[in-house]
Amino acid sequence: MVGSVTWRRGEYFTGSLDPVVLAKAAVSVLALVLAFGLAQSGPRPRLGTASLWLLGVVLGSSVFGALSSGRLVAGGVVGVRVAILGATVFFLLRSAPAGEVLTAIAWACGGIAVVGSVTGLPSLASGRLAGGIPAMDPNELALLAGVAVTFLAWRTVLGHAGWSAAVVGVYLLGVLWVTGSRTGLLMLLAGIALMAVQIRRARVGLVVGSLVLGSLAAVAAVATGVVTGFLARGGDGTSTLDSRFIAWRAALTWATSGWEQAFGGGLSVKIIRVTGQYWETQPLDSSWASLLVQTGVVGLVAAAVWVLWVFRGAVLAPRPQRVLFLGLLVFLVGRSILESGLFDATPAFLLFLAVSLLAEGGSRGRLRTEAQEVEPGAVGRAAGESATSPLPAAPG
Repeated sequence: MVGSVTWRRGEYFTGSLDPVVLAKAAVSVLALVLAFGLAQSGPRPRLGTASLWLLGVVLGSSVFGALSSGRLVAGGVVGVRVAILGATVFFLLRSAPAGEVLTAIAWACGGIAVVGSVTGLPSLASGRLAGGIPAMDPNELALLAGVAVTFLAWRTVLGHAGWSAAVVGVYLLGVLWVTGSRTGLLMLLAGIALMAVQIRRARVGLVVGSLVLGSLAAVAAVATGVVTGFLARGGDGTSTLDSRFIAWRAALTWATSGWEQAFGGGLSVKIIRVTGQYWETQPLDSSWASLLVQTGVVGLVAAAVWVLWVFRGAVLAPRPQRVLFLGLLVFLVGRSILESGLFDATPAFLLFLAVSLLAEGGSRGRLRTEAQEVEPGAVGRAAGESATSPLPAAPG
C-alpha cells in the first residue's frame, strides 16, 4: 500500500529518475517479491485469472500507444508499475484467505489515512486537509479514509463491529470531510446505503445509535450551514466541475492520428492541452477521460466491459463478500467519474483488482467456504440464491 500512494503532491512522472521514483520502485519490487514468496510457501487458495487478461488488454493498449506516440519510456515505466502492483495483489490473494487480505488492505488504508491526516494538519490553512507523511493530495487522502470506513460499515452490517469501530469510523469520516472531497463523500454514502439495505436483522443498538447520530448531524448541519459551506468549498461552487468539462472535451479531440485514437498515448499522459482558456494545460480529472487519452478506444472499451463484469460477479458472490464488494465498487467506480487513478498504480486500482479477482467465477468457490466461517449458514443460502438467480455463472 505504501508503494501505491503518492509521495509528492502535484507532480507527475515524465520518465526522469530521481530518489523518490527509485525508492517507490524499490518498495514495489520488494512487495512483489514478498508476496510471491508467501504464495509459494503455503496453501494456494483457488483464484480466477480472467481479470489479469483484461488488465493485459488495457496495459497492452497503453504501451502500444506510448510506442506509437514516442512516449515509450515514460508510458512503459508506468505500465510496468501497474503490472507489478497487479501481480502483487494476485500473489497475496493466492497466499491467504480473501478476508485476511482485504482486512490487511483496509487496515493499511486506515493507518496511512490517520498518519497522513495528523501530519498534514498545517495544510488546513489552505482550506483542505492534505496528507503530510506521505504527501498525498486531499482526494487521495479521502480515498484511503473512505476505504477504511467502507470496511467498518461492512463489519457493522455483518454484526461484527463494536463501539470502538464507530469511534474510528467517525474520525475517518471527519478526515474525509475536511479534505473537501465532495465526490468521495457522496460515493461513500451511496456505497454505505447499498450495504445497509442488505442488513437482515439490525441490532437495537445499531438502530438507536444510527438514529441518534443522524439526528445530531442533521441539527448541526441546519444550525451551522456546514453542508452549504462544504458544497461551496471556499467559494468555487461548481467551477471545478466546469473545469473538468473543459478537459473532457479536449480529450475527445486529443488524438492526432488513427493510432492515437485507437491506442492512446500511454499511461504517463496525465495533463492535456486545452484551448480557448487563459490557461494552456489541465490535469485529466477523470479515470475515464484519462483512459481515452492514455489507452485509446480499445483500452476504454475493455475497461468499461471489465467494470460491468466485476459488478456482475460481485452480485453473484456469497452474501458476506457481496456486501463488501458492492460497497467498495460503488465508492471506487463512482468517484472515478470525476477523479483519476482507477486504472493506475494507485490504492484505488489495488482495491478494484482485488475485488475483480475475488468476484470471478473461478474464485467464488473459495468465497463460499470462507463465507461459512464469517457467517454460519451462508454457504447453503448462497447455493440457494445461485440456484434461483436468473444470471448465468460468470466465466472463470
